[in-house]
Amino acid sequence: MNLTLTKPSRIRIIQILSYLAFVYAGLGFFNEHFFHWTRSFWLSGYSEKVAIVGFGIWRVTQEKNVYTRRRIGILVFFIATIWILIPYLTGSTFFNHHVVGSTWFFAYLVIIFLFGRRADCSWNCPCVGIRDTAGDIFRPRTIKGGWLWKLRHLKWIFLASLVVYLVLYIALPHSITTLIYARDFMIVNMGIYFATLLIIPWTGNRNYCRYLCPWGSLYGLIGKIGFFKIVADKEECLECGSCEEVCDLGVPIQSLIQEKGEVNVADCVGCGRCVQACPSEALRLVDVRDAIKSVVTR
Repeated sequence: MNLTLTKPSRIRIIQILSYLAFVYAGLGFFNEHFFHWTRSFWLSGYSEKVAIVGFGIWRVTQEKNVYTRRRIGILVFFIATIWILIPYLTGSTFFNHHVVGSTWFFAYLVIIFLFGRRADCSWNCPCVGIRDTAGDIFRPRTIKGGWLWKLRHLKWIFLASLVVYLVLYIALPHSITTLIYARDFMIVNMGIYFATLLIIPWTGNRNYCRYLCPWGSLYGLIGKIGFFKIVADKEECLECGSCEEVCDLGVPIQSLIQEKGEVNVADCVGCGRCVQACPSEALRLVDVRDAIKSVVTR
């Protein structure tokens, strides 16, 4: 009897396992913060990170593109060390740059300014980690189009909520108002975050990143005025659409290339998929290192 799985059957099994990983991540978070069923490490805020590492190791073995394989590998390494080992062994969450108002939060804004939003949203973020590992199988389901691109402005509402949090933290750090707002901010945002995991099979893996993430919106804004962007050689562009086909954020890359000769929008997470997909190698990622190099070689 032939027990070899057909490709559709294999894809279906991966999709089911991926969805179970999303459920597991959500159950861990809600158990730790609301339900308190158990105090187990395996069903806590670490659940999401465990799922990322497990799926991530498999993703690295499956990824054919060298650049993406390296990116996913580094992402998984950071999740395993910065987000699991260090806090678990030391009890310190210092390197959690999502803690609004912390020292590392502000330090990371500088890193984003220098290297772009990708420093978080492609290389060192659990929210992205589970989407680029367990959620990778659903990338072809990404919904795109003109009105969906316009819908991106929804994220500024969530950015405003983070700015209010930050202002309260700086102006009234010990106020009960600040504490209540911080609590409600996290409840609402984390609730939305885990809810979006459950609809990934119908929207594609980057749904939260595209429209709802307050941290990603802030990083995108800082990155836009910083050094990072994707520059294009318009003469080499074939207008084939390969770049837009692989973009999980629905960025109209081809239009931006023709109009501005570069992609420098707050929505770009700098994953580099478009650069890798371009058949004429017309796209190139640049950041502060390129600025330094240009000064040195003058």
